[in-house]
Amino acid sequence: MPSTPEELTDDERRQLRRAHERLRTATQEVMALVATEPIKNRWTPEPAPPEILGAARSELQSAWDELGRCYRELLGWETVS
Repeated sequence: MPSTPEELTDDERRQLRRAHERLRTATQEVMALVATEPIKNRWTPEPAPPEILGAARSELQSAWDELGRCYRELLGWETVS
């Protein structure tokens, strides 16, 4: 049954917090692979191997899907796909 944020149980709040943390971590991992800037006169970042980048993208999508599911199930909110 959809709830308001104030009606969430402690377990539901933990579930939502974990989903947010998972998405934050997955986002940071992708950023570390694709958004690293070179340091002048020191080094140039190497492109990530396709399999590593693919795994990071897959985790990001999975984390996004989990967060959307939590919002739908716990709060009845529609999320962007």
